[in-house]
Amino acid sequence: MKYIGIAGALLNGSILFAQHKNIDTIEYHVVQQANANIANGAKLNNNPAIADTMKPSRKVDYTTIGNQFGTTYIPQTLQAVQLKGEPLEKLEHSFLNVGGGNYNTAYLEYFFNSLRSKDWDYGIHLNHLSSDYKYNDAVSNFNYNDINLFGKRYIQNHILTATADFDEHMVHDYGYNTTENQLINDVTRQQYSLLGGALEYTSQYKDSTRINHDIKASYYTYSESDKDSVTGHNTIENNFNLDGHISAFVQKQKVDIKFLAQYYNENYDNGSNTAWNLEVNPYVATVEKHWDAHIGLKAYLDAVNGGTTIEPDLLVRYHIAGDAAIAYAGIDGDRQYNSYRSLTATNPFLQDTLSYQYTTTAYHAFIGFSGNITNQITYDVNGSESQVKNMPLFVTDTNEFLRNRFTVVYDNVQVLNAHADIGYRMKEDIRFTISGDWYNYAASNQIETWYHPTLKINLLGEYTLMTKYILRADIYYVNSQYAPEYVSGILTAKQLAGYPDFNLGIDYKYNKFFTAFLHLNNLANTAYMQWDNYPTQRFNFMLGARLTF
Repeated sequence: MKYIGIAGALLNGSILFAQHKNIDTIEYHVVQQANANIANGAKLNNNPAIADTMKPSRKVDYTTIGNQFGTTYIPQTLQAVQLKGEPLEKLEHSFLNVGGGNYNTAYLEYFFNSLRSKDWDYGIHLNHLSSDYKYNDAVSNFNYNDINLFGKRYIQNHILTATADFDEHMVHDYGYNTTENQLINDVTRQQYSLLGGALEYTSQYKDSTRINHDIKASYYTYSESDKDSVTGHNTIENNFNLDGHISAFVQKQKVDIKFLAQYYNENYDNGSNTAWNLEVNPYVATVEKHWDAHIGLKAYLDAVNGGTTIEPDLLVRYHIAGDAAIAYAGIDGDRQYNSYRSLTATNPFLQDTLSYQYTTTAYHAFIGFSGNITNQITYDVNGSESQVKNMPLFVTDTNEFLRNRFTVVYDNVQVLNAHADIGYRMKEDIRFTISGDWYNYAASNQIETWYHPTLKINLLGEYTLMTKYILRADIYYVNSQYAPEYVSGILTAKQLAGYPDFNLGIDYKYNKFFTAFLHLNNLANTAYMQWDNYPTQRFNFMLGARLTF
């Protein structure tokens, strides 16, 4: 490039020289190479074009050849998988307990149940327990015989259940002074007989929008007879019950209505008694994320004496820490008729002519905590206060010559209760429950609340060893209680000592068809008294076997 510059300079010089001008000589020194690249210039489009939104369309037809390529596939053969539980485990229909012990104790109990069926379920239960025992030459034999039948028919969305019961229980009123009275043993015998049955119709709707219902009608006749009765039956009680339960969901709330109609008729040597008991219990149950509530009322109507009693029915629970800690509180009430059957079920040593009244719990207010500490440990701690009107209290009938039977007096009693229990269960190997109740009674008219101890403690435990041995322990403690006693014609309170009751049992399971058992009862060997002048049996045992076939 530097040579081109020199040639250019010489050429210009010759031209200027031809014009006859004096031009100074210029000398150029090139220090770097010249850049002769020429940048592209912007070109103008000289061809005009018209913008048109209309574009020509092309219609293209596609056709396929309808030929299919033939393929074949042979899957690999797999072995059938055997499902667990197939075939179903064989069921046994009979269960038999046979045992015996000291005091000529005899025990026999049999269960029969039908096997698997989609249409029917039926069974029978037979039970016998008897013992011969003398206390101060007074016969205290007892004999219990029970026959219970049931049958169920499964209908679409419903179950029809029928039951029939026949029970016969015999006891002796042995709580008399044998030094002053020499009696023929059978004179003190009392025998209670029950014959009854029931029909129940229950729905099984899974759809929450349907109205579920449970209707039950039952009847029984209950009679008492003793050896010196002229007619053979001193008291006969007839009872008819109609109770039902209907429920449905309204949005998230469950609405329930329970109703009960009871008719009682007692006939005894000196008269008769009739009573009606009508109850309606509507309530609403709701469940939220952290709390749930049961809100309702109970209305009772006395159809014979007139009058209506309304009791609250309220329970509220709040989950403080899920199921680990649940606080709850509520208030409710109750009304029960004291029939001859219910009274003799509590104390069988009663005379045949009694006063039958309603017991009304005006209010029962309670507050407590419950929950699951772990999956194995549960607990419940609560306290309550109740006002009970016409609580039945048993007192010795001093008008009878032997003074060995009880009658009933009624009193208004205020009850305070503190309760605590804790349970533990480790799979099927270990489980036990310990519970305790403390009571404080304040009677309005009686100087003491007869035969109501103020402290009860229970411990129930079970331990399975090597799947063959099952060890059981039942421990009870009841503190002192008071019985009425007349001293020189003045009513006083006789203190009955508290007592422990230790019971142990062991089962040896040879196989699923045969189990041997041994029960040891009242290991403390104390003849404690639940009722005045009626001591219980001392240490007793029962040895037996359990058969399944």
